[in-house]
Amino acid sequence: MQTLNTDSKVTEQTTDFYIRTSNNYARGKSFSFSASGEYYTIGNYHKWAFYPQASWTYAKDPKHIFILSLSSDKKYPSYWDMQSSVTHLDGYAEIQGTSNLRPCSTYNLTGTYVLNHKCTFTAFYEDMRDYFTQVAYQSSQRLALIYQTRNWDYSRQFGVAANIPFKVQSWLDSHFYIVGLRLQQRCDDYFDVPFNRKRFVALTGINNTFNLTHTLSLNLNSSYTSPPIQGTYDLTHIFKVSTSMKWTFCKDKATLSTQLNDIFNSGTPKVKVNYKGQNLNMNTGYYTRLFNLTFSYRFGGYKEKEHKGVDTSRFGH
Repeated sequence: MQTLNTDSKVTEQTTDFYIRTSNNYARGKSFSFSASGEYYTIGNYHKWAFYPQASWTYAKDPKHIFILSLSSDKKYPSYWDMQSSVTHLDGYAEIQGTSNLRPCSTYNLTGTYVLNHKCTFTAFYEDMRDYFTQVAYQSSQRLALIYQTRNWDYSRQFGVAANIPFKVQSWLDSHFYIVGLRLQQRCDDYFDVPFNRKRFVALTGINNTFNLTHTLSLNLNSSYTSPPIQGTYDLTHIFKVSTSMKWTFCKDKATLSTQLNDIFNSGTPKVKVNYKGQNLNMNTGYYTRLFNLTFSYRFGGYKEKEHKGVDTSRFGH
């Protein structure tokens, strides 16, 4: 196939406003609230949206702190996904653009209890409206596997989490976490196979830092995620173990570090689809095991300057 040039024009208009207020009360209480409003237009799509940010903190005493927070954000699809073109990967698979993609609005409500400034226990709720992602669909009209980014009605999850750090003298710093959540995803306009799926998912992991000497440290991290879902996809469990080591010498001017990421190459799940006539097994064969060796030496008091980059997140594909 010859490479074809494409020319397209996307016109968006956004109008914003912003308000903020805060107050500190006696007895360890504080409150803050801010919000931004947006009127968004692209083509024939018009939408008013409201994005609040709020936080309430109550410190009963230094060992017991309660935090209630509300946050929100928006995510825009890339311009590449919004093209109406079709890219053929081979004789069977193709990528279809979606010219009417809408931004995704995310709202998070979180309640946290902090014990002794170390352990945190959290209950959370997340609602992503007009959530978008790319999934594969086997056409019922022709022999074709279609990859397309589409808006769903929503993707929601709620659950609880615990983060517990602990320390053994000066040679071990560890951080254990566990999360349990209920995930629900719904799309009534997904080709001819609308879905409304639910799944309980558990995540757990531990990060360890071994301080072998004052100049030599070893990190050993592991995590496990039970099989989640993504639209019509059923994903396998995710298990990941990584390690790294850092040695500092020459009066802290020289640093030698190594990293071995995803030792068992099991950090990428496999995908299976068996839903309303869709039958697909996907093993992308990702090789995520990575070994990295780095040496650095600092001359004098050099400090790297910070440069503000240009946001090109919506141009990639």
